[in-house]
Amino acid sequence: MPSASKPATSNVLDYLDSLPEWSRMLCSELRRIILAADPSLTEEWKWGPHYSGNGMVCGWGAFQKHVKLTFFNGSAMPDSAGLFNHCTDNEFSRSIKFNPGDALDEALLTAYVRASVAVNKTGFRRVVAPREDAVPDDLLAALRNNKAAGAFFDALTPGYKREYIELVTSAKQEKTRLARIEKVLAACAAGRKPNDQYKK
Repeated sequence: MPSASKPATSNVLDYLDSLPEWSRMLCSELRRIILAADPSLTEEWKWGPHYSGNGMVCGWGAFQKHVKLTFFNGSAMPDSAGLFNHCTDNEFSRSIKFNPGDALDEALLTAYVRASVAVNKTGFRRVVAPREDAVPDDLLAALRNNKAAGAFFDALTPGYKREYIELVTSAKQEKTRLARIEKVLAACAAGRKPNDQYKK
């Protein structure tokens, strides 16, 4: 029998009972297919019905006009049948969106669940790559005209760069934006990270 802890199962069943008939039937069928696909899966309740096996595998949820099945490691899975049709630009997850009246292909969905489990067994981990924000042209030009400030800014971590960029881009007026660029330049030329003046 697949693993399903009592608190999680209770939450999932309560959730199913709260849904309109069309989505309740669809979600109940998804749940059955997922749990039958691999006996090692554990049913959990996190932000909704959630299934784990050597890491996060998949989860489903009902919305007003659709039901979504999400594979949390979908970016590393083969999508041989082209089922992924929602949230395909996510860094890791891929989803299948079902509309009222859609039929479920049990064989295909079973294969996708098993593929997701297989990906986890290879050691897949959701590691977020540091995000480099685009430096606005006016701030970039000012930094390039101040060698010390530019070198300090370039050496900052993405998080610190983001703080300076947001200080500039959040300005509502051009006058304020220019003043903030000057503030960033002065801070970087002096070797100060964002909010250093407030740190003891």
